[in-house]
Amino acid sequence: MSIEPEFSLLAATRSIGWGGVGKLGLILEKLPSAHVVLHGDEYTNALKKEFLGSHHKFEARPPTRCDVALVINDAAAANSIADLNVPVVYVDSLPYMRVTDDDIPEKVAFYCAQKYPIELLPLTSPLLRKGHDISWIDPIVPTPQSRHGGRGIVINVGGLYTYGLAGLPSDLVNDAVDAYLNLVLFPLVDVLQGTGREISAICGNINTDTCRRLRAIVPDSVTVSPQSPHAFERILADADLLITSPGSTTILQAISINLPTLLLPSQNRSQWFNAQIYSKPNAEIMQWPGSVLDVAELERKLSKGVVALNTYIYRSMIDAATSQDLSDEVSTTIRNALLNAPDDGVLNPRLSALGDAGADQVAQFVKQVALRRQKDRQGQPDLELSVDTAPQDADR
Repeated sequence: MSIEPEFSLLAATRSIGWGGVGKLGLILEKLPSAHVVLHGDEYTNALKKEFLGSHHKFEARPPTRCDVALVINDAAAANSIADLNVPVVYVDSLPYMRVTDDDIPEKVAFYCAQKYPIELLPLTSPLLRKGHDISWIDPIVPTPQSRHGGRGIVINVGGLYTYGLAGLPSDLVNDAVDAYLNLVLFPLVDVLQGTGREISAICGNINTDTCRRLRAIVPDSVTVSPQSPHAFERILADADLLITSPGSTTILQAISINLPTLLLPSQNRSQWFNAQIYSKPNAEIMQWPGSVLDVAELERKLSKGVVALNTYIYRSMIDAATSQDLSDEVSTTIRNALLNAPDDGVLNPRLSALGDAGADQVAQFVKQVALRRQKDRQGQPDLELSVDTAPQDADR
């Protein structure tokens, strides 16, 4: 068995939700010989390390030079790192979301775009104008394990309590989070328990107060807390059904283990697209009623940028939560979708054809760049490297 040469790796991912961090963890598992340094400020890096858990080790001090950088969904960080003369392997898990030139990094060694059903949403982004050779990769998901089932329903509300959401006031974000919980999560739990459905876990970016409120209304046997990627993987393996906000990482993970899945109303623009792209044609998903979120207005806001779009979505949720009629309408949508849900869920079974080897594919690119860098750099002086130079990008 050959021993892989060691190399230094600078890793960066956008600080919105946990999808990018989860992908980072899966790729790093394929790179045991890498000496990894996280790029960014100490606070967000501490949160990322806590989320990833003890499965990953990170260097306490940055090296004077790095052989390669791995950047996930953060064009600003990729540009900053490339300016330091560090070659970048870039991962774009949502290529269909890129709408401006700023969404695409200027210079990368490899641009890895995660596959999706392109016939449902053709790629028309600036990515095609930037001249990058696109390396299409499989979805980055855990290595599929056999699913045991038998433990009931898992609820996941990834995307809540995001941090670093530039352009949006914190009070707007906090009010929208509370609105989503009151409109969607708590009514969902009430409906499930009222119909005798067994809940095994409620996961996601839910804070301490929300966990306390949930524990007061569910049996002690229900797991209620945020979960590390490995713990969440085990929870899904024991589930019979997943009900989740439509984040692409969780959707593709569910598909990889053939777990029936229902989709909750979207929390932001990427989830709104995901619900359309990854569900069966004409599937009854728990999308917002038109009285809460107007699709025509959503399309108009889309052309004005992510801040305008997410502001519209957040204010729509807040307004609905203050109206009893709209709250009742959302609850009815949730109840009907549960009652009419097919046994195999609403995800398009064709998604399984996208593959599941993305983490290994990206890791191979990273190793290729690192080894080439080491050979090319022999005899050259070290380059001083700062790992806290890039702003935290806000889009998701």
